[in-house]
Amino acid sequence: MKRRDLFAAATLPFAAPAWAQTTQDHSASKTPGEIGLTGPLHTITLITPDLPGTAKMYRDALGMDLNGPITMPPVTQQTLARAWGIPADLKWSLYVFRRPTVPLAAQIRVVVTETPTPGIRKSWNRQEAGPYGMGFPNADVMAWDKHIASLGFKRATPEIERFPLKRPDGTPYDVLEATFDGPDFLRSIAISRRDGMSQVGDVDPQTGRGGPAYATQVVADMDAMVRFLTTVLDYEVRTDRMWKAYEVPFRFITAYAKGVKNGHIALAAYDAKDIVPGTNVPPAPPNRGMAMWSLQVQSLSEMQKRIAAAGLMPTGRYTKIDAADLGPRSAVMVRAPNGFVFELFEKEA
Repeated sequence: MKRRDLFAAATLPFAAPAWAQTTQDHSASKTPGEIGLTGPLHTITLITPDLPGTAKMYRDALGMDLNGPITMPPVTQQTLARAWGIPADLKWSLYVFRRPTVPLAAQIRVVVTETPTPGIRKSWNRQEAGPYGMGFPNADVMAWDKHIASLGFKRATPEIERFPLKRPDGTPYDVLEATFDGPDFLRSIAISRRDGMSQVGDVDPQTGRGGPAYATQVVADMDAMVRFLTTVLDYEVRTDRMWKAYEVPFRFITAYAKGVKNGHIALAAYDAKDIVPGTNVPPAPPNRGMAMWSLQVQSLSEMQKRIAAAGLMPTGRYTKIDAADLGPRSAVMVRAPNGFVFELFEKEA
């Protein structure tokens, strides 16, 4: 798909560090000082048989640390497999990508299967429904673009993209994005906000790089997803607009945990005629791709009440286990209206 307004990478000026907020911001909390029942996006779970390819993207290209395999007692692994919906006869191991210098960045948990499982996505097409990718804020898109491309990854567009946007007071600012095709038909988005705007998530003050700061999906029923995020997860919608920068417009929303700026959820919804048919493989474990998002909650019992009040049924649960991916916790799994799995966990003392 063509973009109407592209800047050639060679014409872009050097992006000076811009993580200090100096102006109004659409991503600012609508409820200052209020803390919600659910925290920001904590962990993004990928399922793949291809650890080397995954490490090439998230460690070598995007600079995250790779930890693993995560060791745990067999009974703990069996408990997680049952809760997550992984068949007992499917062998798997667990790894985690972290960015230690940016504590509020989400981590990426990778379930590495011994044999391939059905793929959630069949292409990188932005109009295909389902999990789409992750955003990585940074202060210098050009440098990151050059580094990622040097490792053999293909940028999704011929040039770095420029999006001219406006602050709430009407003054303009630019967003630059370099979007790359990654493993399992997921995209990694190097994103930088300019003109005095803070980045979409915390970055390392030395390198100017951060993330994942958000994860994104294409959904068929935006209103149903918004109800789930706000009434069940206690999130708030901070942007809701029609995005018309591409030839095919779509509705775009960002949803955040109350009181925080990092770790948001971005959703896009196209007109039904513009949706590209996908695989029809459920966006859930053990299927290959982005299969689950994990959020820490203040009270698991309160979340279970909200799940029941919404007419939803948990797809799995576990109590009082301790593994190095999330630490000691209890959790419940629930499917959003589009079938995507959320793992809601409460830390154990």
